[in-house]
Amino acid sequence: MLPSRNQTREESLLLKVSESRTAARSKAGGTTHRNQVGKRAWGARTLIRVGMLGAVAFALMYAEFNLPLFPTFLQYDPGDVPTLIGGFAMGPLAGAAVALVKGLIFFLSGKDEAGLIGTAANLATSLAFVVAAAAVYVRVHNRRGAVLGLGAGVLSMVAVMTVLNYFVFLPAYGLPSAAIPAALKMTVLFNLVKGTLNSLLTFLVYKKVSPLLRL
Repeated sequence: MLPSRNQTREESLLLKVSESRTAARSKAGGTTHRNQVGKRAWGARTLIRVGMLGAVAFALMYAEFNLPLFPTFLQYDPGDVPTLIGGFAMGPLAGAAVALVKGLIFFLSGKDEAGLIGTAANLATSLAFVVAAAAVYVRVHNRRGAVLGLGAGVLSMVAVMTVLNYFVFLPAYGLPSAAIPAALKMTVLFNLVKGTLNSLLTFLVYKKVSPLLRL
C-alpha cells in the first residue's frame, strides 16, 4: 500500500523540523564555544596588554610640557595615546581599563601634587575620551571610523570635563566662585588642544603599533 499525500507531507514537515532543531543546537554550541574562548582570551592576553599599556601611559605622563598661551598648571602630556590605542584594538572596556591602570599608578606614585583630586580629574578626562572614541571605532572599523571616533572622543572629553570642572574639580581646588567662569573657559580650550594633539598622535601611530597587540 502506497503512502498517501498527507502522510508524505507530514513526514517531510517532521524531517524539516528535525533538521532545524539540529542546526539550532549546533549553532548554539558554536556560539557558546566562541564566548568561552573570548572570555579566556580577555582574562589572559587582554589583561597583560591592559597592564602594559597602562604602564606605558603612565610613563608618557612624564613627557609633560607647557603649551603656549596656557597657564603653567595646565600641562600637556601624551598619556592618553596608549589608552586610545588599547580602546581601538580591544574595545571601550579595555580602553577604560588601561585608563584605570594609568590612574592607579599615577595616584600611587604621588606624582600629582593635587593628590586624589588631580588623579580623579585625570582619570575622568581619559575615560570620557577613550570610551566615546573606541565605541565609535568598534562600529565603524575603518579610517573614517577612527577619525569620527577621535572627534567624538574629544567632544565627549570637553563636555564631560566642562561639567565636572564647574561643579566638582574647580571648587575642590578652592577656586573662588567669581574666578570659576574664566578658569572654565581656559580648561575648555586646553582640553580641545590636548584632545586634538592626542588624536593626531594616535592616528599616526595606531596602525604601526596595533600588530604588536595581536602577538
